[in-house]
Amino acid sequence: MKYLTLQPEQIMTTNDFPVYNAQILKIYFRIAKNNPKLLPPTPVIHKSLGLPLLKEENEFSINHNNEIMKFFEENPKIEYIMCDGSHKTTSLTLTHNPINVFLIETDKDIKTFKDKIISGEIFSFACPDTIKEILLDKAKHFSEAEFFQTVKSKTDRMVNARVIPDYMIDYHTK
Repeated sequence: MKYLTLQPEQIMTTNDFPVYNAQILKIYFRIAKNNPKLLPPTPVIHKSLGLPLLKEENEFSINHNNEIMKFFEENPKIEYIMCDGSHKTTSLTLTHNPINVFLIETDKDIKTFKDKIISGEIFSFACPDTIKEILLDKAKHFSEAEFFQTVKSKTDRMVNARVIPDYMIDYHTK
């Protein structure tokens, strides 16, 4: 079990755009702006443990897998795949804070991370119980994306498209 501090361009994020819940983003933004250490770590997997590739042997899956591999090859700074935490990582990026992460290296680490929900150290963890299952879950999620993105590129996209409140955009761009 390791805790790391990463930059937003090091993490591949989910494809929800802008984010699923605008109210949660507002809460996390306020926390990130005033006391970012209060936000729990974001769970990530290092790309060396596997990429989110589809297992089916059909044309769509092959094309998707090629695109994922190409994305990582063309973006060597990306080393981690976010398991959960789009709202936290977006709010931290908007407020120019680094992202504290919990590096999942084993299935036991997943259990350890999920146990932190009980103690209130983390708020939630919407992922399966094994690294293999998480990568398959992310592969299915990313198969619905038109393109892939880092936490930084997704946040920049939200700012440029003005799909978040102006006060967040103003804070980020100052």
